Parts: sequence; C-alpha cells; structure tokens
Amino acid sequence: MNSALAQTLTSRHGTPLYAYDLAAVSAQCSDLFGALPEGSSICYSFKANPLPAIARRVRECGGRAEITSEGELIAALNAGFSGEQILFGGPGKTAKELDAAINAGVRMFSSESLRDLGLLSEACARHDIEVDVLLRVNPEEAPDARLAMTGVESQFGFAEPILLNPSVRSQVMLPRLRIIGVHIYFGTQVAGVEALVTNTRRALECAGRVETALDFQCRIINAGGGFPWTYANDHTPPSLEGLRAPLTEAWNASAFKARGAELWFESGRWLCASSGWLIARVLDLKPFPTRTFVVLDTGIHHLGGMAGLGRVQRGAVSLFNLSRDTTQEPPMIADLVGPLCTPLDSLARGLKIPPVQVGDLVGIPNVGAYGITASLLGFLSHPPPVEVAHEAGQEVEVWQLRHGHARLSA
Repeated sequence: MNSALAQTLTSRHGTPLYAYDLAAVSAQCSDLFGALPEGSSICYSFKANPLPAIARRVRECGGRAEITSEGELIAALNAGFSGEQILFGGPGKTAKELDAAINAGVRMFSSESLRDLGLLSEACARHDIEVDVLLRVNPEEAPDARLAMTGVESQFGFAEPILLNPSVRSQVMLPRLRIIGVHIYFGTQVAGVEALVTNTRRALECAGRVETALDFQCRIINAGGGFPWTYANDHTPPSLEGLRAPLTEAWNASAFKARGAELWFESGRWLCASSGWLIARVLDLKPFPTRTFVVLDTGIHHLGGMAGLGRVQRGAVSLFNLSRDTTQEPPMIADLVGPLCTPLDSLARGLKIPPVQVGDLVGIPNVGAYGITASLLGFLSHPPPVEVAHEAGQEVEVWQLRHGHARLSA
C-alpha cells in the first residue's frame, strides 16, 4: 500500500476501508502450489475471508472452496465456484444447510460424527442423489501449532479410536454416502516446515489406519494445512522454503500415491492475509502525563482478530502513516484505540508508531485474513467498512457487508 493509492481509495469510499491487492493473492497461491507435491489440490478456507473477489482469484489460480455455512456457500457461488469444486464441512451442520448445498450442486462433504453422517444420508434420500464423503478425524497426536485442533478432546471430527473400531462400520457406511477419504486438520499457524511435514506424515498414517479398520479405499487424503502468516504487522513472514522435497518424499512413500489417490491441503491465512490493509483516519489525540491515546475511526469491531476469544495481540500491530513522510521525525509511543464505548476497544498499547496528527490516514498491513468477518461487527452498530479489491493501482471490485435489524413481523 502506498500513500497515493490510499488517498485515491479513501477519497472515493471514505474510512475505515479494507483494501486487498489481488496480485498478492495470486503470488501467494503460486508460492503455496510450488511448495506442495506436484498435483496437490488446495482448498481455500472461506472462514479466513469470504470476500468473493479474493475467492474468485484463488479459484482462477486453481484452488477449490472449503466452506462451513450457507453464507459461505453463497459467497463461493458468487466467486464462480461450481458445486463440484466445493467441500462442505463443519461440526454442526443442519438439514437446511445440507439441502441448500445439495441444491447448489455440492457433492462432497466432510462429516464429523455419526449424527452428521445420518443427517447427510437423509438429505441425500430427500434429493434422490449420492454424495462423496470425507471422514474428518481427530488423531490422538498433538500438533506443533498455535491453535491445536487435534490431540485434545474437541468438537471437531471423529475421535480416531471410534473409527478404528470395526463394529462402527455399519454406522458409517450409510445409504447414498460414498466414503472416499479422510480429512484431518491438525491446527492453525503451524510452527514451521518441519512441523508441517510431520503433520502431513501423521495424516497419511492416520488415513491408512482408518481405511484398514473400516475396509474402504481412500481416494482423497485432505491433510489440512495451518500454513502460517503474520497478523496485523510487518514482521518477516514465515517461509515455506524447503517444504516441497520432504512432503513429496512422504507422499511418494505412501501406498496412496502408488494407487492414484489425491493429496489435498487447506489454506486461508497464507493465501489472503498479505493482500489486505485496513486504512483508517486519526480522529483525536489525547495526551496524558504517562500515555497518549490515538483515537481511530476503526477498532476491534473491524479488526477484532477473534477479540471476543482473547486472541488479539495488542503489542504486535504495525501502523503506517499514509498521509505524509515521517521518516525524519521521531516516533511516538501511543495506545491505539477505536470509537467504541468500551475500554476493550484497543488495537495496541504502548506501541511505537510514526508521528500522527488528527486527520492523518494510517494503515495496518497483513489483515487480509481474519479481519472484518472475525470481528465484533455488530457492536454499537457502526457501518461495516467498504472493502476494495485492487490490482496494479486500479480498483477492481467494491463490496460492503450489510448488517442491522430487519423487522420480520409487527
């Protein structure tokens, strides 16, 4: 992001504003495909950012869609994905969601429990179709990840011992369901190349155990992902250099590769985080004897980063002054706060930032993932920021989420 582009976009659409560089999405897609074994598939995790402009670019780069709600289904269709390119997952599906997905042409589902399988079988009977199913498994091994989703008691997937019991086969192999693979997601922000390789090896081993116990043939192994990226700062991002060779070795050594099975991965953060900037305006400066507050027209309602779950790292934000060159001026120490009527509305505390004045445009980088849709958007009823997709300095698409109460009855 540069000052000229920031000024152009905000003069048209105001602040706060999310700006996403589609060229960055393309570059990240290319890097990830290049780091995985040849022929691997990548599913774009819509939870990271469901903006159709971003998802469309991932699709154009060869990605599939991984969704977990009816809203994400609509976003995927708006991005041009066909039903055959969509994997529908999630631990709490409803009959309504399954009907909507089937009506949209979705024919592959990740199922996470016996009840989940039963609901899907019933939905298929209503629509007189058959579908492909991946069994999501929670292996007993704990990953090296910032947020582990296996190796612990969890709402996600089948506990592996359940599926290793041959007596459960009759409850899994239900009418109209073709069990064709295994889906494993060890965790997010996995800590480096070695851990990613270890997780993939474990996923392949787990798939082999489940396949043997249930006596079916795995045609797809979705090994998850957890590919890391920085959040809301300009720290040096993680590298996937050196990942492809050991992953390829692990895949080539498996029985799955020899018989023509497919290796899938998932990614949201890696693909879209670097594309996004949140651009805001300084509304006020409030100096006190021991601290200074910089009040912005954005806050945790736009950049929550799962604020309600305590996942905001308030010392790790990077702020840039996009109104003027401040390189020759000394930095200031400030608390970055937003306009909400709560002391929790803090993006950073005691942060060293470039000097700012009331009216300056400021920007926060690397917020293309888990930005606006992972925030407290409805709190205090401020309007959602406009979201602009751009490329080569030109505006490409403009979007805005809508919220507020719609009266349904008198």
